[in-house]
Amino acid sequence: MVFFFRKKAEKKLGKVVVFGATTAVGQPLALLLKMCPHVRELVCCNTALDGPVPTVGVAADISHMDTDAQVRYAQDVNDWPAALHEAQLVLVCSGANFDVLREHRDAALQATAPAMETVMRAVATGAPSAAIGIVSSPVNALTPLCAEYLRRENKFDPRKLFGVTTLDVIRARRLVAKALAKNPYDVNVPVVGGRGGATACPLVAQTGLRLADEEIMHITMEVQQYGSPFSEGRRSESTSLTTAVAPPVALGTAYAAYEFAVSVLKAQRGDYGIVECALVESTMRPETPFFSSRVELGAEGVERILPMGRLTAFEEKLIDDAVAELVKDVEAGMAYAKAGGPAKEDK
Repeated sequence: MVFFFRKKAEKKLGKVVVFGATTAVGQPLALLLKMCPHVRELVCCNTALDGPVPTVGVAADISHMDTDAQVRYAQDVNDWPAALHEAQLVLVCSGANFDVLREHRDAALQATAPAMETVMRAVATGAPSAAIGIVSSPVNALTPLCAEYLRRENKFDPRKLFGVTTLDVIRARRLVAKALAKNPYDVNVPVVGGRGGATACPLVAQTGLRLADEEIMHITMEVQQYGSPFSEGRRSESTSLTTAVAPPVALGTAYAAYEFAVSVLKAQRGDYGIVECALVESTMRPETPFFSSRVELGAEGVERILPMGRLTAFEEKLIDDAVAELVKDVEAGMAYAKAGGPAKEDK
């Protein structure tokens, strides 16, 4: 008798689904992912929030690129579960309002939340084991909101839901590198707390690089306030570089989401020592169930949440102030999900 032993089929990796593929962030993100050697299949989807540009147009456009990734699209919400089948990573960048300073949290939350519920329901059905990256604003509120929607479907895995805070990280990295005349790739600045505005806390002192206290405070302010090297030009009426042309930092947000996606895909294929900052369910701070900090990624998502380490007095105060704001954002998202709409204020 002859026995034939078949090698166990390996799980196919590298399928990424982008919701909001036609937005100002989604289009460049789709372009970058099509170029990525870790992406085997890219699926472009759109929600009702994402404007009149048809998903098929973006998918057809990037399909001309001579890279290995196969491109598909799903225009209709009924096609989403099938399109999500066997996806390893879902990136959500739906909505036209990328409010980097958290100035319009409630309005952005109210506008984006209904689409998020539809997306999470589709993910729970079509790709319950996929990692999910929330890029849409407000990240601090939408991440816990999506957690509640997934809990409703009994599909929430705290290891696999991330609020993408990488834009704050790359900004801090660039600013520190500029101050020290270094290559940004040689600088690693953890940013903890939350996503954007006063909730973003760059821990510059932990880089081990020598910077004056005044410089650290300036870098922190720049990260939190999103100061731009072209800010003076934007104030001029003669320049065409205005926020009316495109949402602020749309391309930067797309690049940051791409960098995060690459880290997740590398970890899923088995690479070790992959560390990113992200907003995840955490007991790091007792005041809030969600907190952004350094996390080590593994094949199943968050492998472990890394401690913040020794903090300076300035950083401790910075984080305390950030948590006070973060708590409001997280509670707003959770309350919206539980109430089925904006939380009613007590009279």
